[in-house]
Amino acid sequence: MNKERRIQQQSPVEAEIPLLPQEIMVEILSRLPVKSLFQFRCVSKQWLSLISDPLLAKSHLKKTVSNDCFYSQRKRVIISSHNLYSLEYESIGRNGSFDENLVALELDYPLKDKPNGLSELLDSARDGFLYCERSEEGNDEFPVMVKLNLPFCVNQRNWVDILGSCNGLVCIAPDEDTLFLFNPSTRESKRIPDPPSGFVPNGWSVYGFGYDFVNDDYKVVKVGCGTVCVYSLRTDSWRIVCSFPYVDNVSESGVLLNGTIHWMVSFEDGVDCRCVVAAFSLEEEVFSDMPAPDIVNTSFEFVVGVLNGCLCVLHSRNQMHNDFWVMTEYGVGKSWTKLTLSLSYICMKPLCLAQNREALLDVDGKLLLYNLEDDSYRYLVVNGIPAGDGFEADTYLETLVSPNGFCRT
Repeated sequence: MNKERRIQQQSPVEAEIPLLPQEIMVEILSRLPVKSLFQFRCVSKQWLSLISDPLLAKSHLKKTVSNDCFYSQRKRVIISSHNLYSLEYESIGRNGSFDENLVALELDYPLKDKPNGLSELLDSARDGFLYCERSEEGNDEFPVMVKLNLPFCVNQRNWVDILGSCNGLVCIAPDEDTLFLFNPSTRESKRIPDPPSGFVPNGWSVYGFGYDFVNDDYKVVKVGCGTVCVYSLRTDSWRIVCSFPYVDNVSESGVLLNGTIHWMVSFEDGVDCRCVVAAFSLEEEVFSDMPAPDIVNTSFEFVVGVLNGCLCVLHSRNQMHNDFWVMTEYGVGKSWTKLTLSLSYICMKPLCLAQNREALLDVDGKLLLYNLEDDSYRYLVVNGIPAGDGFEADTYLETLVSPNGFCRT
C-alpha cells in the first residue's frame, strides 16, 4: 500500500495543453504585429510552420487593410537617402508631437554595402586630395599631375531608388538597373531577374509595381523605348505585353491605385498633342486613357500621385507652383478639383494623411505636414537621417508577405 502510494507520488501525470483549431490560431496571430510574430517563431516547430504559412500572411494583411487601428499601427514611411530608413506613421503629428521625437531607423537591405565606385577614388586620395593625370594638347608622353580637392563628405553608398510599394513589399533599385522586391519588416528580399536581351533596349525606362488581385500576383511593369514588359512574381519571368502607345517622355515611376498603375503622358491626336493619365491595368495588362485636368498641356511638366485614396496631378519641375489637382471620383474627368496651397514648390509628392489628418508631403526633398483646412504647415525634422543629401520617400505596411513565397505555376 505504502509502496503503491510512493510510486504514484513519484510519477505525477503531466497536464495536457489543449491544441486550438488552426483557424482560431490564425485569427489570434493575425492581430499581432510582425515583430511579435517573428519572436514567437521560436516557441515551437508548429508555431514556426504556422507563422511561415502564406495563409497567415494573407490573413494578417487582410486584417491590416480592413481595420483602421491595425492599419495605423502597421503603416510606415520609408525614406531613401544613400541608405534606407523607416519611420513610424503613428509618431507623425500625434497629439501635436514635437519634431525632435521623430526618429528614423536604419534598414538592412540588399546590396547595402556595395561600393558605388567612389571607394577606389577615396582610397587613392592622399592628404585629402586626389591626384590624376591630364595630358596637355594631346601630349600623352608628358602628362601633368592635377591636384583635386576631394570632400570627405562624399557618400560612398549608391542611391536607392524606390519604385513602388504594395502590401508590405517595396520595389527598390539599390544599383543601376538592379531591382529587388524587399519586405522591410521581415528583411526578406528577392532579386528580380533582368529582362531577356532584346525585351527593352538599353536607354530610357521607367517602372511601376503593384498587385494583381484577380491572379494573386505581384507585378513589375517596365516601360522603355516604346515597349512594355511585365515581370510576374508568380512565374518569376518577364513577358512583352504591348507597345507603349504614348510619347516616350515619361520620367517618373508609375503610381499604384485600384490595381492600376498611372503615368502622366501625352500622345499625338492628329496634328495636336494631347495629355492624358495613362492607366495600366495589372489584371488585363492593357492601357486605358483617363482625362487630365484642363490646365495640363504638356505631360513633361506634370506627374501623378495619390492622397487619401484619390488620384492627384502635380507640377514636377522648372518653376515654383502653389497648386495641384485631386480627382475626387476615380475615372471621372469632371471631378478634378484644384487645391491652392500657402507654400510654393518645384516637386511635390503626397505620402499619406497623418494621425491628426494633416497631409504628409515630400516637398522638394523635405518632409512637411500640411493642414488642408486652415492652410498652415510645418516642416519636420527626422532624427537619424544625415542632413544635406536630400531624400525620396514612400509608405509601406508591416506585413508578413514574402517575396519568396510564390511558386511557379
